[in-house]
Amino acid sequence: MSITKSTLWRVHFSRRWPMELDAVHQGQWTRHERDLLADSLRQFQLGEGSDGCNLLRFARTFACQIDDADLPEAIAGLIAEEQRHSRWLGEVLRHQAEPLLQKHWVDGVFRSLRRTLGFGFEIAVLVSAEIIAVPYYAAVRRATSLPALQQICDRILEDEAFHLQFQAANLSLVVRNRFGLRHALHRVLQAAICLVVWNQHGRVLAAGGYTYKTFWDECNQLLAEVQQRSQRAARSRCADTFAA
Repeated sequence: MSITKSTLWRVHFSRRWPMELDAVHQGQWTRHERDLLADSLRQFQLGEGSDGCNLLRFARTFACQIDDADLPEAIAGLIAEEQRHSRWLGEVLRHQAEPLLQKHWVDGVFRSLRRTLGFGFEIAVLVSAEIIAVPYYAAVRRATSLPALQQICDRILEDEAFHLQFQAANLSLVVRNRFGLRHALHRVLQAAICLVVWNQHGRVLAAGGYTYKTFWDECNQLLAEVQQRSQRAARSRCADTFAA
């Protein structure tokens, strides 16, 4: 079996170490922290906890089409890492005596979008969700005094840096031509997601030092980096194919 980028990512996710939360049972939110963070974190905790069934189903179908047997297992590693994020956030919320959400309309919209148009569209939605996570968890990190939540934010930000590289590789498998049109559509999708997220979580982002403009600019910069990386990878793959 040939070694693909998915093989390397499968190995990467299998080697990511678990994290023991320090002092998760120490400290309480101030009234201001609770008012600012509780509802917002509940939404993100719910979103991080997806079982990923549809994504895995799409990944298996797509993997057969492109003959990449390791892609589904790499995707499963990504899903497991996101679910760990959800468990960590859940531990903090439970310690703060905050009930967890079972459903929320924003999470429902995200899941409906991701189920709509197959593997490529689901990856595009996930890319935007993971981009949003970067300024969001940076803001939470600055807005909380809880050591355990700060530790979680640090680890999630570290994980998301890898996730965006992984998703760029996945986009390169899907986007083989017409880069400009596909990238423009992705920017439109992300613009809509940014508006929703600022509407729901703008107070947290503002507490972390963001204005809507700086939030928008950072998200657009991250998307541009992912798109450039995916385009380079796709062109490199095409060159390798012609050389062979």
